[in-house]
Amino acid sequence: MPSPHGFVVLLGSSRLSLIPGLSGAGRTPEDTWNTPGRDAAFVTGGGPLPPCLTVAAVTRAMCTLTDTTPLFLNAGYAGDFSIPAEVLSRIPAGDPRKEPSVPDAVTIVRKATETGAALGKKFHTLWVGECIPGGTTHALCILRAHGVEGRVSSSALRETTAQKEAVWEGVRKRCPDICSLHGPALIRETGDTVMAAALGLIQGFPGEVVLCGATQICAVAALADDTSGRVTCAMTDCVWQDPAADVPHIANSVGIPVTVSPVPAQFVRNQSPSRSRACIRLVKEGFGAGGALALARLSGFTEEEIEAALAATVREP
Repeated sequence: MPSPHGFVVLLGSSRLSLIPGLSGAGRTPEDTWNTPGRDAAFVTGGGPLPPCLTVAAVTRAMCTLTDTTPLFLNAGYAGDFSIPAEVLSRIPAGDPRKEPSVPDAVTIVRKATETGAALGKKFHTLWVGECIPGGTTHALCILRAHGVEGRVSSSALRETTAQKEAVWEGVRKRCPDICSLHGPALIRETGDTVMAAALGLIQGFPGEVVLCGATQICAVAALADDTSGRVTCAMTDCVWQDPAADVPHIANSVGIPVTVSPVPAQFVRNQSPSRSRACIRLVKEGFGAGGALALARLSGFTEEEIEAALAATVREP
């Protein structure tokens, strides 16, 4: 008999994260290519505890609390990796200003559809998180191609809106008919590998799907189009309330129902880049954090139990 919930995290890389200043998901642009693998190892119990709550720490804590074993899918991840993962693609997303960013989009969608169908025999509900530095810029391009305006979220310390919009302008120059494309064809030109994998999982999984994230997930919802009410979204309140982005507007524009998952305030207040630039107040969402919190609450755990589990993943000062 299928279990109630399965939790999947899609891991990918994008050449856009190598552009200085565009992504904050690493110590340097080059380091962003190792962030997904590093966080995956941490979620499964490896690595030292961080000095503040991070998105990976949230997912680790909530998966431990709910006795959920996360499954990892390699969707174009090009960095170091030390844990088991099914491979959908080893080709990272490219720079869509210069070339189609996901030339194997159709193949990734097909493989992920098969994986989704197989997971449907094991779980009633599939929770899908993601980690791909540079992904919000690909998401902006997908959303713009669908006619959706609004500022996308970012983990970078400084304002990146102009940089991201410049990438979109470059895409439009290279591919003038971009706004007429849909689904895998649109992903091929300007999306990323994680989007292709998420779209395939939605198409293959027969039950309810909870997409865990913000801008990236809204782009996937736009690509999925008609999901017959099976697909919803869960994200942290940190990203939902981000004054530097327009996440509620974007979610409403693509028509996906959203569960907003509050991060207990004591883990957010007074966080600063001097402690760690990976603190959740700065990063806001990623690695399925909002979904992991929603799953814990749905499973009946109290706020006290959730707070205790989160505290156990943070190094005491």
